[in-house]
Amino acid sequence: MEFKPRWIFCLLLCTNIIINLDQGIIPAAISQIEESLELTSEQLGYLGSQVYAGVTLVCLFGGKLFLHFNSKLIVMFSYLGMISSLTLFPLNYGSSWPYYIFRFLTGCSKAPMMIYFPVWVDNFGDEQKTIWITILQGVIPLGIFVGYSLSSVISSVWQWQVAFYAQVIMLTVCATTFIIFVQNKDFDIKKSTKNKFGNKSINEDQQNRSLLQQSPNKTYWQMMKELYSIKLWLCCTIVISILYFIVTGIQFWMTDYMIKEMHQEKQTVNIVFAIVSITAPVFGCITGGLIAQKLGGYQRTKSLYVCVLYCSLCCISAAPVPFTETFWFGALCLWLLLFFGGAIVPPLMGIMLSSVPKHLKAFANSSTTMFQNLFGFLPAPSIYGFLMERYNSQVAVFALMYYSFVGLFVMLLAVYFKRMQNNKKVGFEEVFEQQQDTKSSVLQDEENFNITVRVLQYGDAPLVTSLTPHIEDQIPNYDNPEDGNMKEI
Repeated sequence: MEFKPRWIFCLLLCTNIIINLDQGIIPAAISQIEESLELTSEQLGYLGSQVYAGVTLVCLFGGKLFLHFNSKLIVMFSYLGMISSLTLFPLNYGSSWPYYIFRFLTGCSKAPMMIYFPVWVDNFGDEQKTIWITILQGVIPLGIFVGYSLSSVISSVWQWQVAFYAQVIMLTVCATTFIIFVQNKDFDIKKSTKNKFGNKSINEDQQNRSLLQQSPNKTYWQMMKELYSIKLWLCCTIVISILYFIVTGIQFWMTDYMIKEMHQEKQTVNIVFAIVSITAPVFGCITGGLIAQKLGGYQRTKSLYVCVLYCSLCCISAAPVPFTETFWFGALCLWLLLFFGGAIVPPLMGIMLSSVPKHLKAFANSSTTMFQNLFGFLPAPSIYGFLMERYNSQVAVFALMYYSFVGLFVMLLAVYFKRMQNNKKVGFEEVFEQQQDTKSSVLQDEENFNITVRVLQYGDAPLVTSLTPHIEDQIPNYDNPEDGNMKEI
């Protein structure tokens, strides 16, 4: 039996949902897990960070694994590794170290799938690949939401471990289907990659040379120095990392805080928080993208002011949370915080991409992803747990919520640097007119925005690909500065 690409995509889609279930299972049953595993709040925070540590580590070199080894074999081992770590994690041990190790291995096992699934879509999706990638990335929060809901129901009837074993069963079904029915020629891009411009087959040596080749004229540290000298990009990267830090802390700890400090029943908290966490960011992201498009695109200076407005509204929404014991008011504040946080993502990502020259775009996207992992996703559960253990939950929530004011300050710095830049460089309108004349788009650039090249060469999961329908025609395409024609914004 031969699987057609659309059926393989359906399998990958189901897998992408299932591998994120545990990210929702733990927050929904965090009190039971803390008691059952005999962990302190600080240890539980470290536990929550281990998955992101595993993902970050593997993403450093994971993309290059697919250039040298069989893709199906790597993904098969990822399935088996994740099934094993999820099965062993809920067991009782006499020490906390086994829990850390198995959560870390879960992240390591998940990373190759995060890296390769978008690459497969880029090569086998044909005309549907844009919508397929958007759906593939969009189901990640859906997986967390389903895991949260599943854990809420199961932990109220049985033990929380049952939710993990349910995830293992579903993942085993996907793994079995993948191993038996997906053929190597339909999955390994090295065997079937086509040249997208000539639609001709390219051999493995040509592909590896293309994918492994980095900037021949600059070393890694030279590119790093040049990138980090772009203050606008750096400020936007810091802001987006702060946002993900706050969102991750809310996702991991807020259920426990609402139950204990807002004195609300667990079932009510689970239902309300599930609705808040899935609706607010999705509606916010859509709204932010549409507003930025109406304002004339991400390259307009006014987009930065809109981002400052979103940051200000995030701060206003977050400020009352540590001081209220009224559950419904706290839930409303969280909804607004996540909504405006979601709204800032499309324009901010567009500004980041448009602030760097063409030859640095792929490297900048990879560096942004690494920055987000190291300073956003990874430390949030640990720092909250540390503050909760050393002080109390109010102090931890205060630090989490008021960290948003640091983001606002950095966003104001970005506006300052932008104004300074505008005083020295060509204005936005001239660059935009030139862009309209050339009818070019940065996302049409083969070298820097071919998803396969970007992911396999730099190892970053393409977090911004779902934004391409809004960004595609709105980011100026820089000429190579060595040509002497580069226009900076």
